Amino acid sequence: GESKNVVVSVTALSKELEQLETLRRHERKTRAAWLIGGGALLLFPLTTLIAGLKAGGNGGGLYLALVLLLLGLSVLFHQVGRATKRYCAAYKSQVIPALVRSLQPDMAYYREGNFGEHWFQNSGLYEQEYNLYESEDYLTGYIGETDFQIGEILVQHETAWRDEHGQKQTRTKTIFDGLLAVAAFPGKFAGDVFIIPDFAEKHFAWLGRAFQKLGTDHDEDLLRIDNPEFERAFVVRATDPEKAIELLTPEMQEQILTLRTRLGKDLRLAIRGAQIFIAIPSSKDWFEPRIARPASCPDQVQDLLRQLTACFRIVEDLSLNTRIRTRE
Repeated sequence: GESKNVVVSVTALSKELEQLETLRRHERKTRAAWLIGGGALLLFPLTTLIAGLKAGGNGGGLYLALVLLLLGLSVLFHQVGRATKRYCAAYKSQVIPALVRSLQPDMAYYREGNFGEHWFQNSGLYEQEYNLYESEDYLTGYIGETDFQIGEILVQHETAWRDEHGQKQTRTKTIFDGLLAVAAFPGKFAGDVFIIPDFAEKHFAWLGRAFQKLGTDHDEDLLRIDNPEFERAFVVRATDPEKAIELLTPEMQEQILTLRTRLGKDLRLAIRGAQIFIAIPSSKDWFEPRIARPASCPDQVQDLLRQLTACFRIVEDLSLNTRIRTRE
């Protein structure tokens, strides 16, 4: 079971965890030194600023105190953050690959941005314009016979302009933040199927259905599904409705509902050709150790194993290996 995996993982990684614990304590001391030393240095501009404001001053000295305070806070937060990042990077590079191998020997883990932007574009699940793309925590390989990959990505659109004083201003809108999974889908489907949350129908009933029809584009037809629970949860659009109905069997509808229950109501799926895309919006920062916890903390290892298992279970939930064997 999961608890056995934790014991095995902690034991197998005892040497690495011992080294990481040494690093963790060092970085915690570094953080503390910056907080104490930096805090002491910032007392002067802070007290100067407070005294000046109480006296009703607005001269150059007050402005200088404010600039020094803001600059000092920026440096302080940056250095404290660097110490945390150094530890987290070392922990993830040494511990997570070993945990991945213990669960799925044919999967590999990469800490930094290796999850290709083209996967997000190919999914077709989010059509909004964007100009910022970041990725981390990339898992790729095979689960059984299924080619599978999943990564944590952040997709945003940033708008910049200058105000009436000539100062640069920016506004950032998040398009997607979470996990995106891509898996081989056996038997090439000649067309596209998009399965997205049915927010409109849930909140506006018959009026929502009218809006759904108005929103259909790219030569896609809106499908009506006989399963009431599935119909309430999702809107389904497809380029080939008849083939899509054959594809979305009652069994597969139940599997998608199970996936939604486990991964969240904002789940989106797309089946395009020989691939299935699963978008899992989530504000949670996945696969992140905490510097406040000992490196060998079993609860932390268990949390990471639970997160990895949640990702790998997508293949099982959708019976992708069974589909491959059935098609052969």
